[in-house]
Amino acid sequence: MTKLKIPSLNEFEFQIKYTETDQRNHVNEIWLHTHSEFELYVNLSGDVSFLVENSLYELTRGDVIVARPGEYHHCVYRSGAPHKLFWILFDCQKNKEVLDFLKEGFRENYISPKDNLREELIELCYALYNGALTDEEKIYAFFRVFAILKQSKNNANEKSALPEDLCKIIEYIDCHINEEIIVADIVKALYISHRTLERRFKEGLNTTPLQYIRKKKLMLAAKLMIEGESVLSAGLNVGYNDNSYFIELFKRYYGVTPYQYKKNYNKTK
Repeated sequence: MTKLKIPSLNEFEFQIKYTETDQRNHVNEIWLHTHSEFELYVNLSGDVSFLVENSLYELTRGDVIVARPGEYHHCVYRSGAPHKLFWILFDCQKNKEVLDFLKEGFRENYISPKDNLREELIELCYALYNGALTDEEKIYAFFRVFAILKQSKNNANEKSALPEDLCKIIEYIDCHINEEIIVADIVKALYISHRTLERRFKEGLNTTPLQYIRKKKLMLAAKLMIEGESVLSAGLNVGYNDNSYFIELFKRYYGVTPYQYKKNYNKTK
């Protein structure tokens, strides 16, 4: 006889959203972002790739992106084709066993389920989204989704790497993220023309170098404030020596001042 100890689960928040959008209507404010929660991004259709940290993945129907807490991620549109997806967000901080399972069991960011599991995964997402399930059925569907991903994680194709020169540009930005960086610095350091630099970002990430630098700096500043640094210190640590400009820029991207952002986060703790 085998004895098993099944851990109990504490209640946790789970959000699922179905979205139909396109490149023109995609919300620019969530272009490059992070969460304190886990995110699953289930692709249904569209001509898109997905950036996680510095890796880019081409997606087909039923492919899944797993973004762990704190990982930068962003959908990259390749054309104006309509894009349909499920977006799942959840926080398991109060369930150590589940949290450990997710952190250790899903080190890959890109999962491509086997053909016979893709439609089952999508049907489960629709069932969770429609909200007609009993509590027991919700629990089953939630963990069945992860069982499918667990079965499929070794079936993923090689990621579609960013072009080598774009990788070098991103590495340069990451290495100098705590300094004042302007586009001219990148052009000079990497011996690349301004026009080529702009084209690489447009083709690879569908953005501009300036937008990428600003967003990366502001996300790091937000992370530093969450970890306890003051607004002034966070701004200085990402290369913004003018605190007024930092506050103005932060509000432009996040919709609130850094002080309010920090206050709002502390309220949720």
